[in-house]
Amino acid sequence: MTREERIARAMAIPGNFFLVLTLPELRHQGMGFLSLYALQRTVEVAKDGTRGPSYSEQWLRDETGLEDYETSRACTLLAKAGMVTVTKAKDDGRVRELKPTELGRRILDKIMYEAGRRLWEGIPTAGRIRRVKMATEHLRKANRILHGPLQLSFFDKDLFLDERSHVPKKRTTGGTPSNRRGRA
Repeated sequence: MTREERIARAMAIPGNFFLVLTLPELRHQGMGFLSLYALQRTVEVAKDGTRGPSYSEQWLRDETGLEDYETSRACTLLAKAGMVTVTKAKDDGRVRELKPTELGRRILDKIMYEAGRRLWEGIPTAGRIRRVKMATEHLRKANRILHGPLQLSFFDKDLFLDERSHVPKKRTTGGTPSNRRGRA
């Protein structure tokens, strides 16, 4: 197993755990994981205010590396559900900015509350407070390491700049459609 595979497997456990905790409420709200991420980032940016008052679809694409249609679909779902408002940026009309609504903030709070409740109820009563405190401290420490000097993100696009073998090549079909007909 390579170093990258070991890192990915170690980091997948808490990510899978978070998905398991949030999935029932996400389904109840009719949301997907990307929509949750977009809503959370929209609320976070609006609260922070250092990057400006709104989050954009372009930021979502840059952070996730996903295709336009995927990020657009997630943002449109949030807008149709009334969780965000979408407006064109004043300086560039092609940029769609997202601003959280009060409903969006309440739904995000509810999803996180339900995830916390499921976690709390899943821990045996004996020693629950101690276990939660220990787990919280471990997660805070990991977060400080990953977002502190290491600055590792699942969406970092430059992790393999020096290792060109890890950059996937685009598939080409080769030739015109008539040339491809006889191929299996």
